[in-house]
Amino acid sequence: MNIAILGTGKMGAAIAGGLARQPEGRWRLTLTNTTGQLPASLRAFPLPCARDNAAAVRDADIVILAVLPQQYPAVLADIRPAVRDGACLISIAPGYTLEQLTSLTEGRLQVIRAMPNTPALIGEGMIAVCRGAAVTDAAFDSAVAVLSVLGRTETVTEAQLNAVIGISGSAPAYVYMFVDALADAGVLGGLHRDQAVRMAAQMLYGSAALLRESGKSPAELREMVCSPAGTTIEAVASLENSAFRGSVISAARAAMDKARQMSG
Repeated sequence: MNIAILGTGKMGAAIAGGLARQPEGRWRLTLTNTTGQLPASLRAFPLPCARDNAAAVRDADIVILAVLPQQYPAVLADIRPAVRDGACLISIAPGYTLEQLTSLTEGRLQVIRAMPNTPALIGEGMIAVCRGAAVTDAAFDSAVAVLSVLGRTETVTEAQLNAVIGISGSAPAYVYMFVDALADAGVLGGLHRDQAVRMAAQMLYGSAALLRESGKSPAELREMVCSPAGTTIEAVASLENSAFRGSVISAARAAMDKARQMSG
């Protein structure tokens, strides 16, 4: 399978890195960007990178469009004469609907929208996927197989994608802010910063794994940590007094609202 990744910014590079870590020969990757040079994060991999988008997509079975949303019309116009009819286009931008993408490609491509996040770089991403009306089962299965090497996938409707952006696509930024704040608290309590970051990161990793594997709800797991009159319930009360959950919901809603604005 030939895969062209157009754009090697943060998300494009994360996808390329995740795919490049798979066994050699599973697929052939071709990358493009405005410089024609691999970004630093991908220089460990022998991947071809060029500036010519049209040449990159000529033999592609799947085209992953990872350029900035404002570049979509120009890039799609550039590749439209070169890409073969029926190839699969995977868009990861929040600002273009399936209908808009189908129009920009003149209905010649099978269009899929995917919303990954940056942990895809280490194969721990969360990728939501929705399909256009013209996408065959075979094409969709192939696209999901590619995206699945980047982490876990969930099939959603297009109407649900804005919610995905708020709680998954943008959310790693909220998590890193949370870990950074915990590290500050650790330093305040006497830990070295590197110790505090490692401890907070492992706590987060283990807590997420327990939530994913235990089958228990977040509320049930929270209660397991909260002893009567203990330290944790004291901390939880402080977070509630600071509108912690309301702030998280407001942040996610802000991301969702921005995504809706970008979609026109």
